[in-house]
Amino acid sequence: MLEYVNVRASETLGQGELVAFLKARFEATRPVGGRRIVEGTECVEVRVASDSPDFEEIRRFIDARRKKAVPGFSDFTIGWYLRKYTKAELQQAEVLRLMISPHFEPCGEECGTIYETLCNECNWGRQVSDLILDTRRVPQHKDISETIAWVEWVVSSKFVRAITENKLTGAEFRPIFEFKNPTKQSRDWHQLRVTGKVGGLAETTKLGSDPFSPSQVSWRCPLGHSIVTSFLSEIYLHRNAWDGSDIAVTSALFGQGRNLLRPTPLIIVSQRLYRVLQEAELKGFSYEVAHLV
Repeated sequence: MLEYVNVRASETLGQGELVAFLKARFEATRPVGGRRIVEGTECVEVRVASDSPDFEEIRRFIDARRKKAVPGFSDFTIGWYLRKYTKAELQQAEVLRLMISPHFEPCGEECGTIYETLCNECNWGRQVSDLILDTRRVPQHKDISETIAWVEWVVSSKFVRAITENKLTGAEFRPIFEFKNPTKQSRDWHQLRVTGKVGGLAETTKLGSDPFSPSQVSWRCPLGHSIVTSFLSEIYLHRNAWDGSDIAVTSALFGQGRNLLRPTPLIIVSQRLYRVLQEAELKGFSYEVAHLV
């Protein structure tokens, strides 16, 4: 496994000093595309190996300014980890974390889906109606995607067939109804509801607000339901908490939900499910190796 840290700095966020440092020090620094929030400001990004002298140089630069409480350095996440695996490493993993890539809007609640909010601090809640979506907005060439609510997972009929025909466990598929005609059920898209359980994270999982602030999570729900954090290591789970399902979710929730956003668990899949998804050539997700301890 090769582990990198992506470092992003924006003048809009008050990180002009870091922007200048990265551009002067690293030839590989590249501008980040997209519409600028403030015209004339710059946003740049560089990727360095996590065990390299380059990372240590950036860490020292950021740490010195965070100790002085320089605005823009302590208020925002500045970097995140990127892990790249060989095919053999993925095939040897007992379990893996599945990460959904495509997002779309509007979410279900904007289309008439009903939720019951169970915590006013983190917006944790439960869906109490069938999922209603504008299916025209679903990424058409992906087999799994999620709405901006984080907890609404949409899968293709091809994904459903791969799971059911191979008798994989831990998933159920619910109908999705069309926003334009809420009595009409989509034939092509289904809601993935994960019933498998894998418990909470083991203590060996390293958490932090970003790679430059280890052990400091960004926020915790006062009632203990969710946290806002970056994962500074691969995910470690308690073996005796996993129910053996081919697809399962953690009991731990992540994200500070508000308005339409709700905290979400991590998705963990078995090696058996990983191989089925690969053989079916399904799209819309990536993997990281996870560990049972």
